[in-house]
Amino acid sequence: MGVPYLEARVNCCMSEFLKHQEIELLNLFIPCNVFCKESDTTAIALIAFQLNIFVCGGIAIGVSFLHKFGDAATTSAFLHSWAATCIGSPEKVTHPNFTEGSSMFPPRDSLPLKYLATMENLWFKEGAYVTRRFVFDNKAIATLRAKAKSERVPKPTRIEALTGFIWKHYMEASKAIKSGSKRTSMIVQAVNLRTRMKPHLSDSSTGNQFWWAPVAADLAMEGRELHELVDQVREAIAGFDGDCTEGLQGDEGLSTIFDYFDQLEDMFSAEIKPDVCAFTSWLRFYNDIDFGWGKPFWVGIMGKVGPTFRNLIIFNETSLGVGIEAWMTIDEKELAILENDLEFLAFASPNPSNSISL
Repeated sequence: MGVPYLEARVNCCMSEFLKHQEIELLNLFIPCNVFCKESDTTAIALIAFQLNIFVCGGIAIGVSFLHKFGDAATTSAFLHSWAATCIGSPEKVTHPNFTEGSSMFPPRDSLPLKYLATMENLWFKEGAYVTRRFVFDNKAIATLRAKAKSERVPKPTRIEALTGFIWKHYMEASKAIKSGSKRTSMIVQAVNLRTRMKPHLSDSSTGNQFWWAPVAADLAMEGRELHELVDQVREAIAGFDGDCTEGLQGDEGLSTIFDYFDQLEDMFSAEIKPDVCAFTSWLRFYNDIDFGWGKPFWVGIMGKVGPTFRNLIIFNETSLGVGIEAWMTIDEKELAILENDLEFLAFASPNPSNSISL
């Protein structure tokens, strides 16, 4: 199978689309189903593109990557290299490195079936999922970072502060729906291993070179402060700066991964299963890709997801660099509570429009 490439005409101006910004319409800009579970990946293209041309002449490039191909860093390197080729800058092309990752993580046979089932439980769950885009401007982020400060974390990052804030309000929404439950709330944060390995892997290291940093909290506990949650977020990530990454490498790394899956299996085999929400940051990956027409005005991340999915929050920079977007996919009942949470909305603007003159 080659690489599918389609061209489509959009019967409106780009400014009109960006003004209304109906998130679910983003699926029309991509040539295949995205953010959904596929039972047979052998019949699916690893990469697919769709060039969308608006009436005004504006262009939107729709891109879909199968996650088996690589992570966000890999897809970013690919797109930057494609753009560099288009503008005649071969010195900016990143040549993929397929050996670094395999030397650190030697190839093995497929995971045992019980661990595949654990991954299914972690990533896919039937539900009525809805995606919404919330924007945190720089002022809101600065205020949250100040609130998140503690003795253990005197200078929380933007992503740490936003992760703790969203987790706090997500737990409150979840608790409102599942009152009386002794359920555990667990978040897993995607960690890029390239800069945490010893020695470091290069940016050209191709594949899924990331792992998950889990954090758990008891939903029954009252009054969790933002700085307490940020402490937990920082501690989980910091675990990848030491012996943890070394334990993932080489022939002994597989046993470490199996231990991780055993812990997850214990959690999902419990009578009351945990609420799981994944967080990942796409900052500095896609917003500066230039095919010769300048940097993108806006990067849309996802439209409507499939019915079998998982709670997921993706962070990305705003188009003008004045804040951070949080693309949240969660259960529609929990989202309805968040959309009426005045404390949450004091910092998060729901899907503000982008203005552009063409």
